[in-house]
Amino acid sequence: MFGETAVPLIDTAKRTRKTQSVSLYEGEKVREILDEISILQEHLESLNDQGLDSINSSDYESKLLIQLVQNHDLKVLKLYHSQRSEKIKFIAIQELPLSQETRLKLSERERIFHSKYSDLLRKYKCEYPPSLNLSATLVPPKEALTAVRVLNDIGDLMTQNGYVEFRKGTQAIVRKADPTIEKLIKLGYLKIVGNKESTIINPL
Repeated sequence: MFGETAVPLIDTAKRTRKTQSVSLYEGEKVREILDEISILQEHLESLNDQGLDSINSSDYESKLLIQLVQNHDLKVLKLYHSQRSEKIKFIAIQELPLSQETRLKLSERERIFHSKYSDLLRKYKCEYPPSLNLSATLVPPKEALTAVRVLNDIGDLMTQNGYVEFRKGTQAIVRKADPTIEKLIKLGYLKIVGNKESTIINPL
């Protein structure tokens, strides 16, 4: 039945969505969906060639059903290939070698894509400083900032956040690993309260 051809590919996409490894390319399933889209297109063109009245309820429903199934099939193909492309790009960004096992799981076009994308990354890295590490995680470190309460008047100090005014009884958001902040905490001038929603003293 039309529309069910894409179900196995949907199941594959769901099953492999959260894994970083690339699964075997489902070439046969992809071709079956493409064949279904072509057959549906022929049916649609046949209806149009017959000059059927689009106002007729039956004709309209037939055309609408064909277009809905076609759009569904196209979305499934796009989702499946987009998911695989992201995994291939991840491999390239991490500068991981494409193992023989992984290579055999890719289609010919995917292998070409990996090669071209890797070349593009190498050219990019040559043009920009090494500090721009594309393979670095985009997830910020947990608890990089912390809230502190000022127990004694300190005045203006230069921190990693810039100049901050530390007045007794106020709170500020600072970098936990800042050496200046660490010393003030040890001396008893600051106390960690850990509430990032506290009143913030903006850097001067």
